[in-house]
Amino acid sequence: MILKDAILEIGCEELPSSYIRPAIDQMMTAAEASLKDHRISCQRLYTYYTPRRLALFFKGLPEMQQDTSKEVTGPLVSVAFDEHGLPTRAGEGFAKAQGVSAASLKRKMTPKGEVVVALKKGGGRLTSEILAEVFPEVIKEIRFPKVQRWGNSDFLFARPIRWVCAVFSRSVIPFEIAGLYSSRETRGLRALKQGPLDVVEAGDYLEVLKQAGVVADPDERRQMIWNKVQLAAAERGTRVIPDPELLNDVNNLIESPDVVMGSFDPEYLELPEQVIVTAMREHQKYFAVRDREGKLAPYFVGVINGTPRDKGVVIRANEGVLKARLEDAKFFVAEDMKMPLETWAEKLSGITWLEGMGTIADKAQRLEGLVQKIGALCRTPNEVVKIAHKAALLCKADLVTNIIREKEFNSLQGIMGGIYAAKHGMPEVGEAIQYHYYPRFAGDQLPLTAAASLLSMADKLDTIVGCFKARIIPTGSQDPFALRRQALGVLQILLAHKYHVALKDLIEVVEKQYGGKAKPKEKDEILEFFKGRLQTVLEARGLSYDVINAVTATEAPTLIDMISKAETVQKAKMDEDFQKLVTAAGRVLRILPEKKVSDKVSKPLLKLQEEKDLFDKIQFARKLVEDTDRDSEDFYGQMAGHLETLVAPIHAFFEKVMVMDKDAKARNNRLALLKQAADLLLLLCDFRKLVYASEAASVPSA
Repeated sequence: MILKDAILEIGCEELPSSYIRPAIDQMMTAAEASLKDHRISCQRLYTYYTPRRLALFFKGLPEMQQDTSKEVTGPLVSVAFDEHGLPTRAGEGFAKAQGVSAASLKRKMTPKGEVVVALKKGGGRLTSEILAEVFPEVIKEIRFPKVQRWGNSDFLFARPIRWVCAVFSRSVIPFEIAGLYSSRETRGLRALKQGPLDVVEAGDYLEVLKQAGVVADPDERRQMIWNKVQLAAAERGTRVIPDPELLNDVNNLIESPDVVMGSFDPEYLELPEQVIVTAMREHQKYFAVRDREGKLAPYFVGVINGTPRDKGVVIRANEGVLKARLEDAKFFVAEDMKMPLETWAEKLSGITWLEGMGTIADKAQRLEGLVQKIGALCRTPNEVVKIAHKAALLCKADLVTNIIREKEFNSLQGIMGGIYAAKHGMPEVGEAIQYHYYPRFAGDQLPLTAAASLLSMADKLDTIVGCFKARIIPTGSQDPFALRRQALGVLQILLAHKYHVALKDLIEVVEKQYGGKAKPKEKDEILEFFKGRLQTVLEARGLSYDVINAVTATEAPTLIDMISKAETVQKAKMDEDFQKLVTAAGRVLRILPEKKVSDKVSKPLLKLQEEKDLFDKIQFARKLVEDTDRDSEDFYGQMAGHLETLVAPIHAFFEKVMVMDKDAKARNNRLALLKQAADLLLLLCDFRKLVYASEAASVPSA
């Protein structure tokens, strides 16, 4: 079978950097689904893009789609054929309706009996015909945050489309979209004013663009940018500060990478390093560099699109823009330093935090009380609490400073507050302020000090509880205050410091800071919300989904206990004795009704020996669990061993005792006995949720 390649390219005005990756991913998803629906195989699908183009390259497409083969069930054999094996009118009619001969009918056994079956085969269409339908639909599937409409067309796109290149092997795939007809034409760099470039063969697409100076492969372009940036820095005896996020951002802004290296007045190095780096990267997209001693150097590397005739002109222009931004920053910092953070904090009363939830000043006051209460729950040393307490009232003060109010530098909130506190003689407080927003995103570092960790937890918990009270609750993809990330951050800090504290207790102290009577519904909602994030934490530790479900379905005194329980169950799951416990526990948990059952057992009503034995073993196992040292590293492992003593009496009970006795008193007493056993078993996990390979019997019988 001959395989051919195809290219689909949408050429447009420059797209915003943040739009490109989601758009190309949507195109790829739509193309893969459409090819599958049309029964067209593809060896590999590549994505290429620059600010002016989004392209899919289809490697190895067949000339025709796959033939269809459909099985149609007809009447019973006894109805379709007579006793001599000749087709009846019914058999002939069925065959004719399906477009096959009666002689070609097959036989198949079904629950209704033996029936005749017709195999209908359909020929495949030309791939080029199908691509003419697929390509415009793929383009229409792209969704952007903001779109535009042109003329009377209903077609929406982020920027005006200028050309559409669609070629299958050496043939143009014809279709019309946004008032444009597809062709084999693409375009090179705008600055060079090149005319249209013909893609004669789809497989030549990358090379055609490369000859025109455009690097359409994003991976190749990213590596080229990084290599050039490092080389430019090395020529000045410096090294680039790694910045993967900036590298990806620049990669989406460039078609033909080149670099320039400029400098700025060393006097600006007196500014905080974070301010200088932010001034470079946020709008100018410059890479900062360090000297051989690791200090920030007065140079920058800028990435440009194409090679200009005179790089000196470009460098001087970039230096002038950066100087203006650094001069602004210098002024802002100088003005901010004229007042201590305490004075800036007084201005927070004029900023609303959440509608109905007070101001930022109110939030700071709540944090001041929270760090003390959370510190007590976590048994944090007094000296740590004192630092966090001082930082709590000041941690939001930089929100009203000049430099943070300047949009270019607002990403430095917290950081600038920490810097200002340190410059005013409070280095430890400054460190707590600087890191109280951490972790800010998945994979981010945790706060570096205990005081910062305490303040970070207080701030995140206050935000979560406040948002739930204001009914700003994450739903689907909507999470405007990043509550999921903040909840995950709380859990990560609790684990990192091994704080033995219950989430329920943390939520209660936060709710009290808001005043008024707490609503039980809100508390349950918040706990359930945290439970969802806990699953993420457990998955990150390599625990299986069924163990996670089994453990999180039960209670645990603290997060550390929940982790320990899960790791114990994961380790013991394939142990033979533990599997016997799973079987026995399942018998107990499955027979209990969903409605609440009393656990009060009347000993005089225990008539059978198996009832008495189970009652005694439950009391014995409970005593063993209670006497086990809770601070022991293997507390839950020992608990599992104590619970295994219930296996034999549970099986004996079910073999000899009729639980659902006609006598109501006997029945209720036996259910109460099983409720006692269930409550004890659920201290470890919900054994019903554990999954084993065999479907016939989840675990070996005892």
